[in-house]
Amino acid sequence: MRPARKIIVATAVGLLLAALLASRQAAAQPLFDPRSDYLYDLDEMTGEHVSVEVDESGFLWPGGRGETALLKLRLRKSRGQEPAIRMRGPGGQAVQFFEKGAQGVRLLDLSRVVDNTGPGSDGAAVRIGLVSEGATWQTGATRLHLFSNPEVRARRLLVVAPHPDDAEIAAFGVYLSGDSDVVTVTAGDAGGWNFDSLVSEEGEHYRLKGWVRTWDSITVPYFGGVAPGRARNLGFYDATLGALWERRPDAVQPPLAKIDSPEYYRLLNVDPVLKARPFSSTWEGLVGDLLSELERVEPLTVVAPHPLLDRHRDHQFATIALIEAVERWSGECELYLYTNHAVNNEAFPLGPRAGMTGLPPWSGGDLFAERIYSHQLSSGEANLKLLALEAMHDLRPFDPRDGTVEKANRKEVLEARRFDYFRRGPRPNELFFVLDEEGAGRLREAFLERLAR
Repeated sequence: MRPARKIIVATAVGLLLAALLASRQAAAQPLFDPRSDYLYDLDEMTGEHVSVEVDESGFLWPGGRGETALLKLRLRKSRGQEPAIRMRGPGGQAVQFFEKGAQGVRLLDLSRVVDNTGPGSDGAAVRIGLVSEGATWQTGATRLHLFSNPEVRARRLLVVAPHPDDAEIAAFGVYLSGDSDVVTVTAGDAGGWNFDSLVSEEGEHYRLKGWVRTWDSITVPYFGGVAPGRARNLGFYDATLGALWERRPDAVQPPLAKIDSPEYYRLLNVDPVLKARPFSSTWEGLVGDLLSELERVEPLTVVAPHPLLDRHRDHQFATIALIEAVERWSGECELYLYTNHAVNNEAFPLGPRAGMTGLPPWSGGDLFAERIYSHQLSSGEANLKLLALEAMHDLRPFDPRDGTVEKANRKEVLEARRFDYFRRGPRPNELFFVLDEEGAGRLREAFLERLAR
């Protein structure tokens, strides 16, 4: 059955409408109450946690050092559609946006402005300036959380993406910096009705969509220096990873695409090792494939979604399968966990793309992280990331440029802008929750306990 409504696009507003389908799906999700606190147990993480006094214009840096710096603030009130706080320090300027009507505890990411700040050359304390752009805060004592950043340059990295484009949205800057392999789990052969101007039959349409997105996942990482062969797609089917867990040990078929053989998408890879590996659309097949990738890459760092912070079932179960594979693996690694579909707020990160990513809304308990890592991108790296996102067919509407595309109405344009990955993706920073293997095991247990309730 076709979706109830096609995504209607116009060339002039194409990029704004790329996320229209996601916005409709997100509408059914409960939104985070903007008057609620963001509750993170940052004091329990490995880092330096110090008290500072904040006034109406900023605070004095206490002399601690940490490449990732988060300031706890209690917002008193906010006004406008996109309230924000602008930050100034010796490392430069940055801005962070909040929800419309935001009040309560938030974490301000100062990492871009502190530049590993210590006392000035004359021994005087350095002042970090805060300027309200619609958000005002409670003055007085608060907490500053400082975390040492890992050295990712030339580090062996394995980025695990549930779908084509997830690696680019969440971790392009990281895999650009490291010695990286990018492994995408599914072909992305479900979701929106994107290519109906080319193919009208449903099964063939979704086969084509999976074919296009699989090739995107293999080729687009080259924008970040990851050549085809080091970018691979395991060829599982979109929207099935939760079903693989629930129906284990049985196999799961593609829900929409009509394909000639189960390994159809896997055989699109240019890497001969993966093409020769037997394919099984089962939970054991998924865990076994991820274990094979760990043994092959021998990463020190593995990047994947956070299953408690990311509400997408494919994202959740991709990481649960990964943790199971890590537990079977003889090597050691850290996990950097990201969020592409934030729980209770699909529009995260908030505000224009010039704004810092910030922590996603959360008040649900332990996230099992050792520390937070805010990876900074240069303006050139952010531009490359934008180009990589633009190269992903599923993030923009397909326009055959034959005059058949209808004009979108203003309401749809405004709705789509909230969820557009061209706004949400190419930010000044990428944000990760860093877990060791013990924390990852505890995270898996907590997620499965929640699932059983």
